[in-house]
Amino acid sequence: MNMSSVTSEAVLFFGERGVSKSMLYSDFEAILDGMVGVPEFADEEMRGAYCMVDARLTVVGMVLFLIDFDEAGMADTTWNVPLRHLAEHGGPGPDMGAGPIRLACRSQCPVAWHQEQLWDPVMKPGANDFVFVRDVLRERGRKMGLYVDDSAPPPPPAAPPVVNAPQQIPTVAPAAESRKAEQERVRLARTIKELRLRVQTLENGHREEVAQLRYAQQQKEEILSTQLEKVLMQFKTLKSQNEALREQNVSLKEQVSSLNHSLEEQARKEANQGGEIEILTEQYRLALAQRLEEERARLVEQMHAKELEVLDREEKISVLEQDVREARRDQIKMANSGAQKLLEKLQALGLNFIAFHPGAGHVSISAQEISDYMQNPVAYAARKCLVTEEHYRAWLRHYENPVCQVACENSQICGKRVIRVDVPNQFKPGASDRNANRCPNCRSDSAIDNVLKFK
Repeated sequence: MNMSSVTSEAVLFFGERGVSKSMLYSDFEAILDGMVGVPEFADEEMRGAYCMVDARLTVVGMVLFLIDFDEAGMADTTWNVPLRHLAEHGGPGPDMGAGPIRLACRSQCPVAWHQEQLWDPVMKPGANDFVFVRDVLRERGRKMGLYVDDSAPPPPPAAPPVVNAPQQIPTVAPAAESRKAEQERVRLARTIKELRLRVQTLENGHREEVAQLRYAQQQKEEILSTQLEKVLMQFKTLKSQNEALREQNVSLKEQVSSLNHSLEEQARKEANQGGEIEILTEQYRLALAQRLEEERARLVEQMHAKELEVLDREEKISVLEQDVREARRDQIKMANSGAQKLLEKLQALGLNFIAFHPGAGHVSISAQEISDYMQNPVAYAARKCLVTEEHYRAWLRHYENPVCQVACENSQICGKRVIRVDVPNQFKPGASDRNANRCPNCRSDSAIDNVLKFK
């Protein structure tokens, strides 16, 4: 791409059906400076395309970027992507009329820490983002105010490679056929580059989708595991209370049996005293039975009240824990408010906060995320890798010391080297850090030895 041929700069925004809005780069700079807003983009993350255009309205450089707008349609004040630098140093892209363009997107980003703020194009037949950009610039270029020079010469064709040889063998084919063959070779080479870019973008999209699904599944499993532990604890508590009530009931039955036995003996001794004693005895038995029934009912009510009290206490504990977390968060925010303002001023001056974490690489941290990052950097890196914190810590232990974790007979781990998994969301605890073939109880595997020797 010849940057000297660039005469205009345009910014296009994509909607669900192609390009939804187009403007000059100077108008986009006014949006970034907060001078104007875009109400139709309110509370959305928009996909944009920065285009370098020549005098024939042909794209020679492109950057596919993401930008957030708030509820009032104002652009994110912390957004700072060097569009011109990325366009000038981007990788080769498809031919849009002036040779292969310079393209910067998520799959090929010349500056690693800006990768998360870019997106990959769609190149499906009938829904090709490059075709949308080409057609919009042709239709709206003059109305937008882009510089157009119809007399500008078209781009020269690519020069065929020069082959140095001791002797030039005269060719039998005519010059036209030679040029045609060279043009066909160049066309096939460009087609192969476009297909490679398309395959790379599809693979990246598939990896992100699989990572999102795995992350959601891990979160569901952790929630279900927590709920199951809570239910089991409640069940154990109720079971112990039920056993205590049963023991108390058995004790009361034994007391009743003892009283009945003593009353019967007393009745036999005083049988000669007449029917009045029998009546009193019967009344006493009825009163005692009624009392036992009332005591049993009271104990049952106490058991139900205890169950309700346990449930209510757990709810109160949950609410109090949430209040404590919020109070700690507010306290940290208040303590860091001064530092937060300083960080925002530094970020407004164009400074970026970069942190490196294994598996996540160089991570760009905004001023609003500094507080969360300082509270738990490992959890922040885990979210960037689309895994849970526990999963990331397990992977990190494996990454720093990739050894077999299978327990041997002496209650110690195997400790033999295993193949290290470099990507967190591809690590499987219990499988990736196990090498059954290297343990004494398993057969040997020379293939693993060869891989480890090669590494």
